[in-house]
Amino acid sequence: MKTIDTIDLWTEQHPNHYDCFNGAFSDGFESERLPYDSYKLIKNCNCLIENNKNIPIGNKHQAIVFYLKNIPVRLLVADLNTNLEKCVNNALNQQLGKATVKEILNNRNITFSKVDLNEQPKLNAYNGKSEVDIGSCDRLSLLKSMLGGSYTDDQSTYGHFDSTKYFFDKNVSVEYKLKTDNENFDIQHECAFFNDLQTRAIIIQKKMWSK
Repeated sequence: MKTIDTIDLWTEQHPNHYDCFNGAFSDGFESERLPYDSYKLIKNCNCLIENNKNIPIGNKHQAIVFYLKNIPVRLLVADLNTNLEKCVNNALNQQLGKATVKEILNNRNITFSKVDLNEQPKLNAYNGKSEVDIGSCDRLSLLKSMLGGSYTDDQSTYGHFDSTKYFFDKNVSVEYKLKTDNENFDIQHECAFFNDLQTRAIIIQKKMWSK
C-alpha cells in the first residue's frame, strides 16, 4: 500500500459543514478541466490529526477520496456526526452554470463507490469542542485564493470571510494519518497562516514547496 504524502485536502470544521462538501465537489470544473473521474465514500474510519500548537482540530471518522485515472487527487475528511449522504446530495444538487454538479458528473460518466471500514472511533482532545476552520494548502495558486478567504481555486462563494488579515507562524507542525481499504495517507504540514480572529488557519503541506 503506497503512502500518499500530499493531496488536495479538505477538513470539515463541524458536523454537516455544507460549504466544505460543496467546494470539494465543485472545485476545478469551472476551469474546464476534469478535477476527478470517480470518488469513494468511506464510513467508520479514523483520520488521526496531531499538531504541536494546540490548534483545535478533532480527529475525523468519515472521508471521501476523489480519483483521477485511479490516482487519489482530493481527500475530504468529515466529522463522526456528519450525515455523509445528505451532505453529498446537497453538494451534487448545487448549480454550476446551467447544470447541477450531479448532471455534470453524469454527463462525464463519473462513478462512485462506498466502503464501511467498521472501525471504532478514536477521539482526540478536540473532538466535541469548537474547532478552528482549517484549510490545508498543497499548491501556491490555492494559497493565494485561501488568503483571500476562499476555499476553492475556482471563483465561488465558499470560504471563510470573517477576517482575511493573516499572520504567519513558521513553527507549526500538523499531521493527518488515515488508512482506508486501499490507501495510506500521511499528510504532513509545516508552518501556517492564522487570521487575526483565530477562527481560520491555513496549514501548509510540507510537500508543497517541492512541487
